[in-house]
Amino acid sequence: MFERLRKPKPPGLVRGVVLFALAGVAVGFAIAAAAGGGGWHGVMRARQPGLRMSSADLSQGPVLSEVVHPNPPGDGAQGRGDFLSRLKAAHTPALENAVLDIARGAVADATGARAQMRFPTAEEAPEERLLGVPAGVFVALILDGKVRGCMGTVYPMEASLAEEIACAARMAATSDPRHPPVDADEVARLDYCVSVVGRLRRCAPGAPIDPRTEGVVVMANGRSGVILPGEARTGAYEVAWAKREAGIGPADAFELLVFETERFGKALPPRTQSGGGKAR
Repeated sequence: MFERLRKPKPPGLVRGVVLFALAGVAVGFAIAAAAGGGGWHGVMRARQPGLRMSSADLSQGPVLSEVVHPNPPGDGAQGRGDFLSRLKAAHTPALENAVLDIARGAVADATGARAQMRFPTAEEAPEERLLGVPAGVFVALILDGKVRGCMGTVYPMEASLAEEIACAARMAATSDPRHPPVDADEVARLDYCVSVVGRLRRCAPGAPIDPRTEGVVVMANGRSGVILPGEARTGAYEVAWAKREAGIGPADAFELLVFETERFGKALPPRTQSGGGKAR
């Protein structure tokens, strides 16, 4: 393999690689500009791997490249806000069942339980066309009133919401670093909370936040933390918890982004002071 790597590359391939790299830098600057960020720092953030986050990010490096771009590509200036409004308006029992079926099927598939993952089609119900739109999502698995696993991303990494739900559900069942993988015999007892993420907006630290309807992302020095709506009882506690889980000191400067979600399934159990985020 190393011999092959040392062979000279055709001139056309070299030119293609250079053009691709330059295009990546240009995209990075565009993302930084969209976020109000500056110069090379914005480019470097945009080039970070699209690592998924749990609702408590556990400070695993700068993973918020998706946060700094406020809208999915091609979705318009207010795309994510408009999409969340459409999703709320179309939130019928049929759509709720379709969303939860995707999450259940993905978890059953990932754990070896008997189920087949199925993606609903647009023909089955008009509102299910929304499942083909890319959007960020978090999936929490709830067992006996406690979160068994929670993973997701604030910005879409997959081609559609349906695929994003399935991917987040699989990761919640198998890859949440705070919990062992879900066993197949637990699957039948799981409840699901699927939170579709809307447009993120920057807020000044100390701005009022409604913890019932608004989640937060805090960022500082390449570290980040995410708390979902409903996890905290006050806005101040929501921000403080996100900072603590990101390893951001109480007196440290930080960036604050706020977002709303549309929830499908069971409500998240609020965190407790004694439990802490890492106990989830």
